[in-house]
Order: sequence, then structure tokens, then C-alpha cells
Amino acid sequence: MKTLLAIDGGGLFGIGVANWIPKLGNFAFDYYAGTSVGSILAACYVVGMESKDVQEKFNGELPRRIFTKPRSVNPLRPAVYDDKGAKEVLKEIFGDIRVGDTKYPLVIVAWNYVKRKEKVFTHKFNSSYLLRDAILASMSAPTYFPVAKIKDEEGREELLGDGGVCGNDPSLAGISAMRDDSVQTRHIKCLSVCTCGDPKERALKVSTKVGWLSVIIDIIALGNVAYTSYGVGRLLDDARYFRVSPKTLPCGAMDDFKLVPKIQQVWKEFDHSAALEFLNNSGE
Repeated sequence: MKTLLAIDGGGLFGIGVANWIPKLGNFAFDYYAGTSVGSILAACYVVGMESKDVQEKFNGELPRRIFTKPRSVNPLRPAVYDDKGAKEVLKEIFGDIRVGDTKYPLVIVAWNYVKRKEKVFTHKFNSSYLLRDAILASMSAPTYFPVAKIKDEEGREELLGDGGVCGNDPSLAGISAMRDDSVQTRHIKCLSVCTCGDPKERALKVSTKVGWLSVIIDIIALGNVAYTSYGVGRLLDDARYFRVSPKTLPCGAMDDFKLVPKIQQVWKEFDHSAALEFLNNSGE
């Protein structure tokens, strides 16, 4: 049985996941997959960082360095934040490591704006890209960050963006990468970790067309997460697929620092025993 840890995107909500993962102890997954903030977390684990060290980084200055607003306010600016802080942080953590050179196999999901299709980085496909570039692409959410301009393997510029556009839950991409390694489906076990709260309450209160702008990105991300979970849950079975999704997570923007204490508290109280039981069960 081969295990996969798949972590959703969700901005600051990833802080809660960083706090919860150490509860799983020293369990070593065979494969990792991530989208957006999930790609940062997964990348930290696959390069050999201890979960406690990752937890410390996410509870430290890392989030505020990433969500750095431009000094000048420009209503015509395509994104709320620039990506200078993110680039600096990612280079400090991952240096010049390539996607294919990590300690454990990693899958990162992004979106190609020009080709209008997914851009998936694995240890077999698109493996020569810098790990930090793949992560930057995956986390460049529309309206939050500018489009990531990344050099492809032939030196041509690609315009990439948030993996949440097509696969905020990277479970299916992770399973596909495992299948590329000839791991049979019946030998795959996936622990999928949700990051964000459910925006349905905000959506139900929308009374105007303009009002939808505040929730539409959340709704799109939630929709493709739900659809992915539906598919993966039927591709695998209850013994080989487990979705971690705290029901009491607050609902709000992924860059709202006021939500962080609540996010931390929810994950601190969230029971990890069911996930550990799932991981330690043979799944046969």
C-alpha cells in the first residue's frame, strides 16, 4: 500500500493545517500533492523539513511576508498583492531545488492561462522546473496575486496561475502521478486535507449581482473540491480514502489575518485519531 498526502489551497487557512500535521507524528507518506498554500506545505515536507519546523514557519512571519501589499494603492492594479515577498520567501526555503529532485515524489497543480488547461508538475512531468517557480504558479490566485511568468523547460515564458482554478483539491492529480509510477489503484491510500471553511452561509446572504463578487472565487474552489472528492471517493473506497474537513472552520477571505486565531483554535481542537487510524490500517 502506497500513501498520498494531498493538501488543498486556501491561503492563510493553511496555517491550521501546518499546526495539525505534527499530530500525525513521524508518519512518512510515499507521495505528496498540493495546490496553492497546500503546495508550499507539501514542498516543505518533501524536501525533508520536520513538520514542527514547518509549523513554526507558518505561525511566524512567513504569511505576512507573502501577503505583502504594494506601497501605492492603484484601483487599476490587477492584483491586491505583488509577488515580491512570495518570491523571496520561496527562494529562501527552496533555493534552486528542482521539482524532480525532492526527497519524496511531489505533485503541484497550477493553471496555464494561454492554453486554458491544467499545468501539473511531478517528478516525471515538468520535473526540471524550479520548485519555487512551480509553487509560485500554484499560489497565484486571481485578484490576489499577479499572473506568474515562468520560464518553461525550453526557456519560453509561460503565464501560469492558481491551481485552485482547476484542482483546489490535488488528490486526483496525486493519484494520477502514482499511477504513472505503475502503482495500481487498489494499492493507493489517500489522506486528503481540506483547508477552507464553507462559504455557503455567505452565498445565501447575497442579494445583488455585485454581491457575488465577494464569494464567487470561494464557490468555484469549493465546487471543484467537492467534485474531486466525489470522484476520488468512488475511485478508491472508505478504507483507502479519508477526507479531513473540520466543520467549524470560519468562513472568510483567504487573506484575512483576523481569522487566524479562530483557524488555529479549530485545528488545535480537531481530533487526529481517526486520521491516524486510517493511515495505520492496512487498507487491504
